[in-house]
Amino acid sequence: MRALRPALPLTLVLAAGCFATQRDILDLSQQNDTIQLQVQSMKKVMTQIQSNQADLNSRLEDLHKDMTVLNESLKDSRDSTGRLSAKMDDLGAAIGVKVTTLQKGITDTQQQLREAEERRKAESAEAERRAAAEEARKKAEDEAREKAAAEAAAAKSAAKPAEVYKDAKAALDKKQYDEAARGFEQYLDRFPKGESADLAGYHLGQARYAVERWEDAARAYAVVLDRFPKSEVTAGSRLRYAQCLLKLKTHVDEAKKYLESIPHDFPKSSEAAKARELLQSLNGKKG
Repeated sequence: MRALRPALPLTLVLAAGCFATQRDILDLSQQNDTIQLQVQSMKKVMTQIQSNQADLNSRLEDLHKDMTVLNESLKDSRDSTGRLSAKMDDLGAAIGVKVTTLQKGITDTQQQLREAEERRKAESAEAERRAAAEEARKKAEDEAREKAAAEAAAAKSAAKPAEVYKDAKAALDKKQYDEAARGFEQYLDRFPKGESADLAGYHLGQARYAVERWEDAARAYAVVLDRFPKSEVTAGSRLRYAQCLLKLKTHVDEAKKYLESIPHDFPKSSEAAKARELLQSLNGKKG
C-alpha cells in the first residue's frame, strides 16, 4: 500500500501533460486553418494583383503606342509647322514686294493724276479762251450780218416791186429757199396789190413746200386761191394745196375736192393730169 502512493501524482502529471498537448494541437490546427485561409485569400489577392498588373501592362503598352503615335504626330506637326513657317516667310516676302510695287504704282498714279489735272486745267483755260474768242467772232459776224441785213432791207425798201420779185425768184431758182421766202414775204408785205402778188404768193408756197413746211406752204396757197381765184397759178395752187393737205394727212376729203376741180376747170393743164393720177392713187388705197 505504501509503495502505490507516489504513483498517483505521476499519473496526474502525465494526464495533465497529455491534456495540454491536445489543446496546443487544437490551437495549432486552428491557427493552421486560419493561416491557410489567409494564404488562400492572399493567393486570390495576388491573382487579382497579377490580373490587374497584366491589365496595367496592357494599358501601359497601349499608352506607349499612343505616345509613339503622338510623338510621330508631333514630329509631323513640327515638320508641317516648319514648312508652313517657310511658306509664311515666302508669302511675307512676296507680299512685301507686292506692297512695294503697289505703293510705287499708287505714287505713279497720283503723279499722273496731278499731271492730268494740270493738263485739264490748262486745256480748260485754253478752251475758255477759244470760246471767248469764238463768241467775240460770232458777235462781230452777227453785228456785221445785222448791219448788212439792215442795209439790204433799206436798199430793198427803196427797190421797186419788180426788183424785189426778181431777186426773190432768182433765190428760188438757186434753191435758196429761206432767202426766197423772205423776198416773197417782203414783196407781199410792201406790195399786197402788186402786179405779181399772185405769183409771189404761189412761189412763197413753193419755197415752203420745198423744205417740207407743209402748213406754211398750204397757208400761202390758200391765200392765193382766196385773193386771186382767176390767176394763172390757180390750177397749180389748187394742186399744191391738196398735196399739202395729203402730206399733213388732214382734211383728205377737202384735198380730193380740190383735185377733182382741177380736171373740171383746167382740163388741158399739166396739173389736171397730176390731179387725176393722185385721185386714182387715193381711190385705189380706199378700195
